[in-house]
Amino acid sequence: MFQFTELKPSGTGKPESVFISWLLWQPRGADLAVEALKEVDKLARCRSADPDIIRLKAMFASLAGADGPMH
Repeated sequence: MFQFTELKPSGTGKPESVFISWLLWQPRGADLAVEALKEVDKLARCRSADPDIIRLKAMFASLAGADGPMH
């Protein structure tokens, strides 16, 4: 995935663009909820307050079917 070292927005692309790109690269038949949860776990290791990362994590959590905030 990515390594985040900055606290300001990274400029690597809007979270929505990253999310859509991730969706398009998933193999046919993939369990998107399971794969999204893996991404949430990866992003949870990043303790950044970057709003883009927080938004991206929320999108993956929503796809994973989270009922509440995932930390």
